[in-house]
Amino acid sequence: MSLKKIILASVLSPSFCVIAAATSTSTVDNQDGTFTYTQRINKQSTAPHYLAPQNYGFDFYSHYSQDYGWQHSFENLEDPLLKIQSATLLIRGYDIDSESFHGTSGEYDGISVDGSELNPGLLQGTNGTWSETSFDVPLSAITDDGLVNVFLDIDMNHDYVKWKTTLDYSELVITYAITPNDSPYLPVLTVENESCLSPDKDLVIVVDNTENADPDGDSVTYQYRWFVDVGQGEVVDDEIVGKTDHSGSTVLASQVQGGEIWRVQVTAIDSNGLISNPAFYTWEVSADTDSDCDGISNIDDDYPNDPQRASNNYTVKSTLAFEDLWPNKGDYDLNDFVMGYTFNVIKNADNQVKQIDLTGSINARGASNANAFALAFDNISNESVQSASIDIAGNTRSLVAEAGHTNQLVYTLVENIHDVTVSANGYQFFNTQSGDESDVVPVTMSIIFNDTVNTSDIGNAPFNPFIYPVNDRGREVHLPNHSPTALANADLFKTGDDNSEVGGAQTYMTTDGHPWALDVTSVWSHPIENVDIVNAYPMIKEWAESKKGKNTTWYNEPVKGKCWKCN
Repeated sequence: MSLKKIILASVLSPSFCVIAAATSTSTVDNQDGTFTYTQRINKQSTAPHYLAPQNYGFDFYSHYSQDYGWQHSFENLEDPLLKIQSATLLIRGYDIDSESFHGTSGEYDGISVDGSELNPGLLQGTNGTWSETSFDVPLSAITDDGLVNVFLDIDMNHDYVKWKTTLDYSELVITYAITPNDSPYLPVLTVENESCLSPDKDLVIVVDNTENADPDGDSVTYQYRWFVDVGQGEVVDDEIVGKTDHSGSTVLASQVQGGEIWRVQVTAIDSNGLISNPAFYTWEVSADTDSDCDGISNIDDDYPNDPQRASNNYTVKSTLAFEDLWPNKGDYDLNDFVMGYTFNVIKNADNQVKQIDLTGSINARGASNANAFALAFDNISNESVQSASIDIAGNTRSLVAEAGHTNQLVYTLVENIHDVTVSANGYQFFNTQSGDESDVVPVTMSIIFNDTVNTSDIGNAPFNPFIYPVNDRGREVHLPNHSPTALANADLFKTGDDNSEVGGAQTYMTTDGHPWALDVTSVWSHPIENVDIVNAYPMIKEWAESKKGKNTTWYNEPVKGKCWKCN
């Protein structure tokens, strides 16, 4: 309210101040076994109900530093059979500018009873009008001593004269019965979507103790009252801020906006009309939508409607290349099996792995021998897998975990590389000879886990890929420093050119550190047939022999004419 409005209000006609009698108390017999007690306090009330301050209080325009209080009393508590059915505090005020469009700068006049805030927490009204705000009074505020101490905190968001208001009266209305029956128990509340306070979710309250709701075994119904804070700093009745006046156990998502605070009051009422103390539950609705309730907002969730998945984690486009004559170096062209790949490790909100997808292509096959391509996951068992499948050039099949492994998951992805790498140009090999530019073979794979697995257990992509001859399962060829599986032939280690220390720091390398398999973090052109990789990529020698310490981008510097499509 402007200062001009405050000055004008002080000279309004006498009709502005409603003339009312001093404190009045009455009890009415409702002729149905119940009684209604009413007590009204106004400007003319005296101690102990009201001590009028000097120049403010009831019937005066009062501002932020002119807070005041009063006391209602209920003197009938001596009768042990008296049971309260309802208790309401009605406060009539004028020019209470509590409209929600003011935001936190509006006139918010807080009401508390016996030192505790009520629900709603504010007087409710609009500019230039009289309004009456109804507060449900907790039974404990009456039954403890029969005194209800009310306090008005005027314009609680300002420490200077901004808004003013005046009160006509405060009225305590108590309906009670004289009965040996006991009041119902306090409702025990739980909620749906408790961990997901998202603006696209209904707010649903559930009363858990409906089977044991009343000490006398009376039937019980429940009364719901909903409040909301849309940015005012205190909750008010939902209809006051333009919401539906909800009276059931649910607020639909269409009524909820991000950033709002919602509160429900639930009161049990038994078949005798006796009530419990009210129970409350409060929602602080996230400003962000989280449709699947996994704790990740939709804007940050790659799978906003899937609570088991939250993020895609792609590797860069990379290339695997193998030499199949291990433990001998052979022609060392590392083109016997070449595969481009990208892995996507799909994780949940707790950073645990739910799914692993592979998207790749078989780029080359320079082997005369028939080999298989497999993938091993250390520290993972077959029982953890929900489903696994692979598609090669449009042919889909389920993957079956290889037997013979303990706490290791092994799948053979390509059972015979020869079968899927037939040159379109009639060459003996596949994309390793000059002139052969056959289409690469697309490959996709997906492994879905029953629950999730720890990232630390499953390791990093590309995990543990290897090849082996179709007719010699034990002769596995792995990336350097990767472990053989339980089916590998350990007798081949330290034979030929191999210098592996199984269980030690070095596997699948020569004495000079040259590998039989490469994981190149790039789209890469492999050597053509019978060209030693050291001749096709001269910088690889120092890279390998320095244990990857030098020439780390060796794969970007081929010798023209010595690798596939790098002329």
